[in-house]
Amino acid sequence: MPSSLNLVTTITEDKLILHGLYHEADKSKPAVIYIHGFETTFYAHKFVHKIAEKFNQSNTPYLLAENRGTGIITEFINTDGVGKYYGSFREKLEEAHLDISAWIEFLKNEGYEEIILMGHSLGTIKSVRYLFEGEYANVVKSLILLAPFDKNAYLVVKNKDQWKKHVEIAKGKIDSGKGLESIPPEFDDYPVTYNTYYSWYKVDDLNCMYDFYRKDYDFPVLNKINIPVKVIIGGKDDFLFFPQFNKDGEEIKEILEKNLPKGDVTLLPDSGHVFRGFEDEVGEVVDNLN
Repeated sequence: MPSSLNLVTTITEDKLILHGLYHEADKSKPAVIYIHGFETTFYAHKFVHKIAEKFNQSNTPYLLAENRGTGIITEFINTDGVGKYYGSFREKLEEAHLDISAWIEFLKNEGYEEIILMGHSLGTIKSVRYLFEGEYANVVKSLILLAPFDKNAYLVVKNKDQWKKHVEIAKGKIDSGKGLESIPPEFDDYPVTYNTYYSWYKVDDLNCMYDFYRKDYDFPVLNKINIPVKVIIGGKDDFLFFPQFNKDGEEIKEILEKNLPKGDVTLLPDSGHVFRGFEDEVGEVVDNLN
């Protein structure tokens, strides 16, 4: 079938209206949903443009999807016409599945039967979480994880063991009805609410999925993923590779390959977190998966 490119919307279970860019194409193929990272948008970063260009050429259906983590503080209008403020400052990871489900519903209504979730940075966490929390996890055929990051190592480097105390403080603030207040700057380098901080850093398996800094960690979440997973990482990604804990990007590549039962990991040794200067390589690797 001929392809077309359109701006589209979908509605989440909690009535948020989300926007996206939809490339309608071969409906016998799985449709790819791109889930952007922290503070950014579905159209930012040159590597996204390169992937879209490749998908256009190969007649691959895709959807560059807005989610409630767009920007830092972003107003989303709900179906009642009321503005709700989210963005990276306010989002909770436990709610990410609502956005992904809404986009999967959109694509199911378009006639697609299988989905590939392609996340970048924080979007890789949301993609993996969806397999465990999402309503339509059964239609997700595979994952593409671009620049997963060791968020907990970042916090350990900044605050050593103090971060555990900060998580307890955040929980106390939430319990006292102050979850929407901003954390103090010593908690993190990025402004978020206590709700968001606790969502990110409370200790559970889903929040520790990329704890590469822990030498004794057995990665229970990654080991439970039973679908193909393509991972692309950069050897100079400051949010992934911390020399205090890991020798190099090759070591992290080996950890991922060991703990993803159907994993395939590409290491770009000189690339950073957003693949600047390596967009062509990322586009080629991703397009070859289809």
